[in-house]
Amino acid sequence: MTLSALFTRLFSLLATTALAAAPAQDPCVGVPGGCAPVNMITPLIPVIGSLLVGLAGGGAVLFVVIGGIQMILSAGDDGAGNKGKMSMIYALGGFMLALASQAIVTFVHTRVSPLAGASTPHLDFMAVAVSAVLSLLNVAFIGIVIYAAILLVIAWGKQDAYHKSMNMILWAIIGTLIINAANAIVHAVLNLGL
Repeated sequence: MTLSALFTRLFSLLATTALAAAPAQDPCVGVPGGCAPVNMITPLIPVIGSLLVGLAGGGAVLFVVIGGIQMILSAGDDGAGNKGKMSMIYALGGFMLALASQAIVTFVHTRVSPLAGASTPHLDFMAVAVSAVLSLLNVAFIGIVIYAAILLVIAWGKQDAYHKSMNMILWAIIGTLIINAANAIVHAVLNLGL
């Protein structure tokens, strides 16, 4: 027997002995929860959202104070006074946007979370989407009516502003009635079980 044949035979004998000696072990044994994928980001989203809204609130307060200082130090200069006023408006607008973004994330999360265990996810998704759009449109209706009412208050008897505001309210009411009636009709037809 040659030396290379001896090494080959010895190597094959060691390989078969090593493979037979150590049975394959499940790598997930002893791991809490097994090897199922774990989404570690989902629980952090509300914490991060609250932190960012808190930072936005602190920044808004800081820029409102800066705007107030600019108004105080304007010494009657309309440009500097308006700069301070705009600083305050932008700070409050940014804070409102941060609050709205957190509300939107919460709204979407509460609407979509029931879809995780749905038996017909495509139909359930459509129902959730229609319900969400309907809710947003009803909120938009309230916003338009409030905006039109503010325009009515500051119209100071101007006929054009009065008619524009009344038309806004009228069309908002008509559109909202049509959208909600269509949703009610669809639900009524689906509940008939035809």
